[in-house]
Amino acid sequence: MDEDFGELKLLSFGNWSDDYLNEIDTSKYPFPNTLWHVKPPKEIAIKTSLMLTIVVPGLYLNFVILLVLIKNKWLWSASNILIGNLAFVDFLILLLAPWFMLVRDFYQNYVLKHFGCRFEGYLQASLLLANVGSVILISYDRLAAAVLTAEARVTKNAAPKLILMVWAVALIISIPWITCREYAERQWLDYLEMYCVEDPNILNVYWHFVISLLVWMPLGLMSIAYGAIMWRLECSAKELSSRGGGQLVTRAKGRAMRVTACVLLADVICRIPFSAMLYYRYRNNMFINAVDVNFEIFWFASNTLMFFNCSINPLIYGFTNKRFLKAMDRTPGVSCCKFGSWCCVCGSTKNKELQTADKNTEKIFIIESDVRPNKKLTRMIRNILHINKDVLELSVPKVEEVTNKPTKLTPLKDDFA
Repeated sequence: MDEDFGELKLLSFGNWSDDYLNEIDTSKYPFPNTLWHVKPPKEIAIKTSLMLTIVVPGLYLNFVILLVLIKNKWLWSASNILIGNLAFVDFLILLLAPWFMLVRDFYQNYVLKHFGCRFEGYLQASLLLANVGSVILISYDRLAAAVLTAEARVTKNAAPKLILMVWAVALIISIPWITCREYAERQWLDYLEMYCVEDPNILNVYWHFVISLLVWMPLGLMSIAYGAIMWRLECSAKELSSRGGGQLVTRAKGRAMRVTACVLLADVICRIPFSAMLYYRYRNNMFINAVDVNFEIFWFASNTLMFFNCSINPLIYGFTNKRFLKAMDRTPGVSCCKFGSWCCVCGSTKNKELQTADKNTEKIFIIESDVRPNKKLTRMIRNILHINKDVLELSVPKVEEVTNKPTKLTPLKDDFA
């Protein structure tokens, strides 16, 4: 009796590991935590509304990118195909992953049971890794276009193969979510506990590997890629400015700096909290009630930021593309929104001012260059009259008079013959 009371007293503090709980008969003891079953309706409404404000605009913006790309074949370049793949991945993430997260958060028990325990983690990990691979491909494509040679660029034929490779790698790396997770139930005196258990010996190491793939590797590679692009533009601007030009490169550098700042800032804000949450979770002791309410808030916020990143990706990669913006105003179903007009109204005014200011600059380039006759007008007149050099030399009018002048038709006689 005293032993049972002692076990019950210690158990009420929740300091028992999962291995010890599997060794005792838990049906004799009450559940060592506060029973709440389902969270209050107010909290459910607030979190659902917050998620809808992120998911619905994100789904629409990614759908716009996909629709514009499908309807306009002239956009099917390698770079735009990679952007379309990123939009497709983000669309799937926003369509499926948030609702699994909300169900886990709203219920005390793991109500997704066997299918959810294996499929939920595998789905989320696969899509997030495919998202990372797509972002890395886009960064490399931009790096190759700005810094590397033409042979290093992603071609239109190679883009689908690289996309398939990214998806295959993501699906293979996510396999431990299926093999190392298992649905379990535990009967207490007053409660049937349902939960999804993980193999800590494998997943603890695996999660550190996944964190590096989801957060640190893309941040590092994007920093290198966009840093190299900025360095190249800076060198080009200095070289041209020394000869009195470089205004176009300077404007391109300013635009690249803004895009780079958006890309890196979005990734830092949205990915690093998720990394910190996972690191804290898997470095913590494996005891019941080892995590508190603050961790639950942190868990929800870090996952929400990952979904927010998927919502703003089309704004960063698609809506900053002038060709996409032009196509949006011509595509049925999207043209009514006038995305191109909204995004370019300020830019068009600045471009007009810059074009006016650059008129003198263009004249300076002509004066400083080598002075050569403009043969375009002469070539045009010859084409119109169907005249070429050979015809001009042979087209001498016929003359009946005898002449000793040297011509190609009547050569001079050789007096020494």
